[in-house]
Amino acid sequence: MNKVYNTQQDFTSSFKKFLKKCFPTIRKSQLKIIPAIIFGMISSENVTAPDIAKKLKDEFSLVQTDSVIKRIRRLFKNILFNGYDLYDKFIRFVIKTYKKKHDDKRVHIIFDHMFSHANFTVFMISMRVGTGGIPLWFRCFKGKSDSDAFREEMIKEGISYVSELFDSSFELIFLADRWFCSTTLLKHIEGLGHKYCIRLKGGIKVYYYDDKNKCYTWDNARNLKNYEYHPTYYSDVYITYKKFKTNIVISKRHDVDEAWIVITNNSVTRAIKDYSYRYGGVETIFKNQKTNGFNLEKVVNASLKYFESMYSILCIAVTFMVIIGSDYSKNTKCYKNVKIVTHKKCNGKRQRTMSLFNVGLTLFNMALNSSRYIRIPYNFTLYDS
Repeated sequence: MNKVYNTQQDFTSSFKKFLKKCFPTIRKSQLKIIPAIIFGMISSENVTAPDIAKKLKDEFSLVQTDSVIKRIRRLFKNILFNGYDLYDKFIRFVIKTYKKKHDDKRVHIIFDHMFSHANFTVFMISMRVGTGGIPLWFRCFKGKSDSDAFREEMIKEGISYVSELFDSSFELIFLADRWFCSTTLLKHIEGLGHKYCIRLKGGIKVYYYDDKNKCYTWDNARNLKNYEYHPTYYSDVYITYKKFKTNIVISKRHDVDEAWIVITNNSVTRAIKDYSYRYGGVETIFKNQKTNGFNLEKVVNASLKYFESMYSILCIAVTFMVIIGSDYSKNTKCYKNVKIVTHKKCNGKRQRTMSLFNVGLTLFNMALNSSRYIRIPYNFTLYDS
């Protein structure tokens, strides 16, 4: 009889060892069910308990499906299970062993909100990895109108957490859209010793030196002079009547309706390029959690506690897929017998056509119950790409 590799038992056993290593105080009951839930989420590409339960075999084979569903839901509702704490232990291990390929040590950190229909709101801070990203810190809220989801104190808490997550050898650059253009947040990022590239609202007042009239003047950001084919730089300007000192870069391309007005305390010549990483670094995560991956929006009538628990485990599953994808891209010699087309040539240059997440998901499905050995990295080492 041929040997079968990468079974559910192989996966759950490896995940148990890892969780016990990074979270020594985890409860035995949680240690038993969580790896199975992660396996079920990935193999079913779904987060609903019935879909997860259908994929679970081995020790669950002789258990009625309804009973498995109850076990999963029981964990998600359990007040003794803290999903945030679990993810904290997980991501600390991942970042501690993170392998940065580029010498510049820049790490792009993005924060944004995600809405799951009108049912839940998630505020997330993520890290760009290649053309995608992984979650670093998040908080979940019920509905779309919970004011706590937009509190600056909560956002500052997340920024401080991420700042502490990385050592001083990394240069953190925070990226965000116009909604987060708050002098309070900018001061907080700057006070922690980090850089920011945040898009400015066109209606915000700017105090700058007018070369034409040879004096300082106030005007709306959208009225600042800019050029169509190259960026315009404004150094040492002040925004809002609080007169927060910063730099402004305006990029107005001929094929876009509205100029990017980006403020930064970093190099103005890199600001537009840095800011361009914002979309891939967070929106791809939300996409992978939803229609491109795990169908998060199927969770509708759930309590906030249930959603928090489920979402924390989902973030582990998403990050693990990125880790597998980055391992495939980095350690090509370990995958000689596996061929996944991840790039194509365009104008003589290689362009990535498959995200690290999708590479990981493809590799996982190829390896699952395979008659030949395909490497699945359970050392949880994330490589830059």
